[in-house]
Amino acid sequence: MVNDQAGSSKKSWKTLPAALCVAALSLAGAAPAPAYADVPNGWPWSDAPPGVEEAADSRTVRIVFEGPVVKWPAAPKMKDGTTVVPARALLEGIGYSLEWNSGQLELTASRASGETLVFRVGHGEMNIKGGAVVELPVAPYIEGDLLWVPLRMPAEASGLKVSWNALDQAAMVSDPNAPVRFSVGTRSDNGVLDASDKLNEYFKTEWKSDIRFSIYAPEQYNDRVNIRIAAGDPTDLMLLGNPYRYSDELLQSFASDLTDMLEKYPRLQALASGDAAAARSIGGRLYGIPRPSHPNAAAFPAIRQDWLDRLGLIMPETMDQLFAVLDKFVHYDPDGDGKHNTIGITGRVDGNGLGTLSWVEQAFTGSPVRFGAAGGKVVDNAVGKEQRAALDWLARAFKAGLIDKEFAQTGSERVVSKLSQGRVGLAAITAEQAAKLTVEAGTSDKFSARWMPIPGLKGTSGAIAPWSTEESGLYIIPRTVPKDKAESILDWLDRGIAASESDWSSISGLGEADRSVLDNVFGTTSLLPQKALFDQLSDSTRDGYRYAVYAWQDVSYAGKTLPQANALFATGEYGELNRKLQELKVKVISGEASLDDWDRHVKEMTDSKEYRDMMGKLNGFLR
Repeated sequence: MVNDQAGSSKKSWKTLPAALCVAALSLAGAAPAPAYADVPNGWPWSDAPPGVEEAADSRTVRIVFEGPVVKWPAAPKMKDGTTVVPARALLEGIGYSLEWNSGQLELTASRASGETLVFRVGHGEMNIKGGAVVELPVAPYIEGDLLWVPLRMPAEASGLKVSWNALDQAAMVSDPNAPVRFSVGTRSDNGVLDASDKLNEYFKTEWKSDIRFSIYAPEQYNDRVNIRIAAGDPTDLMLLGNPYRYSDELLQSFASDLTDMLEKYPRLQALASGDAAAARSIGGRLYGIPRPSHPNAAAFPAIRQDWLDRLGLIMPETMDQLFAVLDKFVHYDPDGDGKHNTIGITGRVDGNGLGTLSWVEQAFTGSPVRFGAAGGKVVDNAVGKEQRAALDWLARAFKAGLIDKEFAQTGSERVVSKLSQGRVGLAAITAEQAAKLTVEAGTSDKFSARWMPIPGLKGTSGAIAPWSTEESGLYIIPRTVPKDKAESILDWLDRGIAASESDWSSISGLGEADRSVLDNVFGTTSLLPQKALFDQLSDSTRDGYRYAVYAWQDVSYAGKTLPQANALFATGEYGELNRKLQELKVKVISGEASLDDWDRHVKEMTDSKEYRDMMGKLNGFLR
């Protein structure tokens, strides 16, 4: 019967929010029935035999085929708890030739391989060639000039697999011997957005998986994910850039509880229940798997080593030394073109703070985020004297012309463009991006930039290092994905992460772009750029990168950040309170407001009931 998977659905089920119910993949919409009057022997859907009672209308259901192509003349529906479908569309779609006996009201379906199925109107049995008889939960019947039969029995008799997703009220029909087909949405942290045909073919032939990749650039990723969630069209495996941007209630509305399924996959279970910043659990239940990464794999100041060399400068180690270096970058023609056209620092702000200039705040506050945890309490680093010192440094640098004057209006694409033009001396970028800029510049006739990550910049509280507050994101499986398919996806992800721990280059036929896609999908714990890129750097440049990586690994902010804060702000609470603070930061830096204005605003804010209420809720995350 279709009771357990694709039929009777008298069990209660929870509906998704309205935004998630707009299923873009819906195949249930009815289309006008075609005319089949020219078919020999007559067909029941062109002229229903007299005296045949028509069944009452019932609710439609959605059926998704993975492999076979089936076009319905009318929407599949539920009858007495069983999914029923137009017989001809189903059987011809899965490869049968049909014969209709109008006198016996009997339909015979046969395939070249020898399988034969026989249905008779009003008889609750399906006969299979060779004498086998299968009981049908609903007897074939004629309605709306169509012959209707249960979905499951003929599909499974043909070697297909039928599963039922009560949440989405959808049945899925697939060939168990065909590659498992599913979609993967992830973020490109190395700039590569497309998988090659060779990579797709490798997964099909070697892993029996037919994958459709949706890979987006970092600056577009969160918006793309939110649009897909709202449209009810998430990928089957989807990376959330920062899972704490979604409240508990919202996340539970579209993400599957993976706790029980992960018991089969110790590697994935360890990731999901570990201390990664991206790990997310609600009430002790696991809702995703963090993409493997190293916590130090984040944007951090990288500097033009070729400009340092040309001006006879050493790598800066303190903020005062850095200020002096940037001053020379702006005023001493480091690119040698005789023009006053170089920029000390470029970057951009974002809705949550100073964006790619937030490392300056980190140098003074000693924290990569605004809200930290210390002594069992939440610390707001934005209201201390260290934050004021950071704003003072930035304001002086801006006034001296060391910071890109367009930093408050510059988007990520313009930042990339300015870096590619070779007129910028320092920017917060990843080691991978720095290496890529260096390699690309080496092929240019205009300049030869040599970007070097700063290894050990010392702030007021000691050395700082890159730290990913979101880490590499959290993979979720939407609740609309059937359990058996979800298990296939987890098996694929587990296998891929295991393979990433070795070397993808051992797979013949895959190029550099393919391996970059694999790093994007399965993550990487290496802090050095991808090998194929790293090998193109000079020996001395590679040594500089290794030195920086070793220095970074001595600095950890584990347990000192509060990623749960994003869950609070995702609800929209305290938005105006924090927006005003961020806007004032930009005004202080650009000289539109003074540090005295900052002091007054901070006092008014911290004295307000709204601020005290916010801090009380944030402290609740530590209990």
